[in-house]
This record gives sequence, structure tokens and C-alpha cells, in this order.
Amino acid sequence: MRSITDTPQLSYLLNPLLRRSLGEARLDLVSQVHELIDQLLAEGATLEQVATRLQMPARRLREQLSQANVRFNDMVNDRRSQLAKRLLLETDERIELIAERTGFSEPSTFYRAFKRWVGETPVEFRRRGRLQAAERGPV
Repeated sequence: MRSITDTPQLSYLLNPLLRRSLGEARLDLVSQVHELIDQLLAEGATLEQVATRLQMPARRLREQLSQANVRFNDMVNDRRSQLAKRLLLETDERIELIAERTGFSEPSTFYRAFKRWVGETPVEFRRRGRLQAAERGPV
């Protein structure tokens, strides 16, 4: 019995469609994972938590993210970094609270991670951001 893709013309037409469909499904999964990470960030946002919400085994989620050339830990760190930067620049929240809101149980761990992400401490980042905003003046 022949497969539909055994016909060269059909294969030529269907392969790009299948590849595009798979790519879109991977992008959709990445978007869903980003949303869930945002929701779960204060709790730590583990692979297991996200997989449970997506109703799939953690191993399968990791494999599917790998096929999309994305690592779960990188996604979590990216979201943590973005949220931390936004909170430091846009709020007066204590750094300890920002550490907690971004999923760190200890402020010292947050300080080290932030310095690794940005190259400066949260205090330095906030101070520099506020100085730059003051130099620009009101918008």
C-alpha cells in the first residue's frame, strides 16, 4: 500500500505545509509555556508544574521545547529577568519583595542571578535607571 507522500508532486506540496504546521504548533507551545511561567513565577515555575497544567509528562514537555530550540530553564530565567527589571525601574518595592515575586526564596540568590543576567546588582540597576529617567525629563 502506497503512502500519500509517495507521490512526488503531493510530497512536494505537503512537506512545506506540514513543516509550517509543526513550527506553528511549537511556537504555540512556547507561548503557552511563557504564559504559565508568568502565572507560576512567584511559586518557582518548575517544569513539572507547567507540564501538569498542560496535561503532559514533564519529559514530553522538555522534548517538545527542545524541538523548538528552547530550554525551559532559559525561559524561566528570561521571564524572571524581565519581571525583575520592570519592577526595579517602575516600582519602589523592596528588593527582597522583588526577589520573592520573581521566584527566589533568598534575596542573596536573587542578587547573584541578577548580577549574572545584567552585569550589575539590583540596587545599581535601579539607581542607574532612575538617573537616566531623570536626565531624560518628563515624557
